[in-house]
Amino acid sequence: MKTSSFVFHSKQEAISNAEKNEKKGIVLILTPKSCGDCGVSTTLLEELNSLGWSIVRLEEEDPDYETILSDDRFSEILPVIQEGKPVWGVLNLGEELLLAKPGLPSKSDL
Repeated sequence: MKTSSFVFHSKQEAISNAEKNEKKGIVLILTPKSCGDCGVSTTLLEELNSLGWSIVRLEEEDPDYETILSDDRFSEILPVIQEGKPVWGVLNLGEELLLAKPGLPSKSDL
């Protein structure tokens, strides 16, 4: 799946994009290898982008993936990742984790 130009693979890039473009914050999507694209559709990503969020999609090969998983704030969703399921979260521009949930975000979550 070709990743769109507004989807980042590094938290830093997404944060600087969010600041530059006055986004609400960052939606982080973690997708373990075992779930393929996990049903992350271009449509979903475009919706999140149009709602004013900067999007980071991390896959196992991305350098920030392990860093995020070793972050204590994500400890409660670690088992979900270990089961090979996607998780997502919302960070504000100060990098505070506001939300972390299993599955994929929907418009109603935001």
